[in-house]
Amino acid sequence: MMTRRKRVAIVILILLILLLLIGWLLYVLLSGRASAPSSTPVVQEASKEEVIPSRPTVSEVELEQERQTRATSADVAALSKTFIERYGSYSNEAAFANLRDVLPLMSNAFAASTQAFIDEGEVPEEYYGVSTRIVSVEVNSKDEAAGRATVKAMTQREESVGSPQNETVKYQEIILTFVMEDGAWKIDSASWQ
Repeated sequence: MMTRRKRVAIVILILLILLLLIGWLLYVLLSGRASAPSSTPVVQEASKEEVIPSRPTVSEVELEQERQTRATSADVAALSKTFIERYGSYSNEAAFANLRDVLPLMSNAFAASTQAFIDEGEVPEEYYGVSTRIVSVEVNSKDEAAGRATVKAMTQREESVGSPQNETVKYQEIILTFVMEDGAWKIDSASWQ
């Protein structure tokens, strides 16, 4: 015959087992969701192969938003940051997508010369890539009445030659000149120093 104490112990043991089972099921379900494919790309450290899309990476919506921002804003420093990071980042596997991305930010003359460079440019066979980040931006001059501005920026550039793993880091200045064209600031030239 079971005593009351043994029955209570058995009930508590059964409840603990049920709680552990429920906890384990929740853990499995939640960890399954965490490892499910998501919309963010996963970078695999083992291969370090870079997948470059065949089309420019800027969507039409983003380009339209940038056009509206340019039309209503005179902030050449913010425009400089957007332009420099895209303009200065390159991979031979992307076939000048970086330059195509920033064509809408350029003056008509600069865009035409850049398009000619893209059309005539040859992509090297050996892997070559550069990733550019802004360190600082300084507006040297800005004359809204004349429609001209000059910006100097310091960048950090990670350059890979031959393989994405063969990387060197350097700091480089770039000078941008702006013109007011159709009521919006546009980059008229970009010169790496």
